[in-house]
Amino acid sequence: MAEIIGLTGQTGAGKSSVRKMFKSLGAEVIDADEVAHSVADNELWCLVDIVEHFSCLVLNDKGKLNRKALGKIVFSDRKKLLTLNKIMFPYIVDAIKREADAFERKGARSIVIDGATLIESGCAKMCDCIISVTADEETRTRRIIERDGLTKLDAQRRVSAQHPEDFYTEVSDFVIRNDGSLAELEQKVGIVAGEIAARRQPITLEEEF
Repeated sequence: MAEIIGLTGQTGAGKSSVRKMFKSLGAEVIDADEVAHSVADNELWCLVDIVEHFSCLVLNDKGKLNRKALGKIVFSDRKKLLTLNKIMFPYIVDAIKREADAFERKGARSIVIDGATLIESGCAKMCDCIISVTADEETRTRRIIERDGLTKLDAQRRVSAQHPEDFYTEVSDFVIRNDGSLAELEQKVGIVAGEIAARRQPITLEEEF
């Protein structure tokens, strides 16, 4: 059976870089954000549930989900965001399970599920181990500004909306601190990947003569 590795962490910590490094080491990867977009676009009953809760104003002129309109609603009201998550999480988890099963049927030995809400969605329950990527607040703020073109204030608001680091470390088997260079991160990923691979090796006892 494939080793299912859950990958999560704070925005701006470098989770996507870690995912790419695991892929380069031979792991299959599932991006939960991409799955969520696919679910919203292709799962009819999910879209129906969203419209029932947030009205047809979240649809575009083609009857598809208008993410920008929905985002304005949910990101200004935490209760509405929690409602959206409650609607979408079951569909997303089912889609991820199907994708993981497909990889396993093809003979994958390790599968990385990359999800910012890996814990909250329940996806962590299907993982054999959890890796969290963390970084200090200043570093994450700078990366978000560079990545998304946000103002410093908007980037700080996004960072402040995240769970504290303790939330991730308490539920993780491995924590990768990413405050340094890309080369340092790659070295840390290699160490963690090696430890995970070692756990899969059968233990043999040899009798001494």
